[in-house]
Amino acid sequence: MNYTKSILINAPVEQVFQFCTSPDGFEKHFPHSVQWISTEKNWCSGSIIEFKFCFLSMWLYWKAEITEYQENKLFIDVLRSNFPYKYFCHSHIFEAREGMTIYTDKIEFSFGLGNFFDKVIGIPVLESTFNQRHLNMKDVFKS
Repeated sequence: MNYTKSILINAPVEQVFQFCTSPDGFEKHFPHSVQWISTEKNWCSGSIIEFKFCFLSMWLYWKAEITEYQENKLFIDVLRSNFPYKYFCHSHIFEAREGMTIYTDKIEFSFGLGNFFDKVIGIPVLESTFNQRHLNMKDVFKS
């Protein structure tokens, strides 16, 4: 299943990219409490991002690897743990536009239980999560 969401951010692409490729920036726009297990100060190709987050009063484990990295253009992280998703690939795309940034999240995902479950449960969860993430980013950059 696929999910895509874009936002216009009132900041240059270099600033938004740096924000999105750091644990500090991630915490500021991620809508759930985070406890880091391991991560690097700034992410790049091959970085492992490992944390727990609280969702519906449950702590969920997340381990992802950045598999592609093009500075100020995109980075892709792929889930390396098998829960709650069987497959989760998240592309972060950055496009400069007149001193601002069009930021796009593209997610390919599956719970491994069929398209019906992905559509009925997965899409609404992603929509809620990424609506909040984008609102948080707008607040950080005051756009």
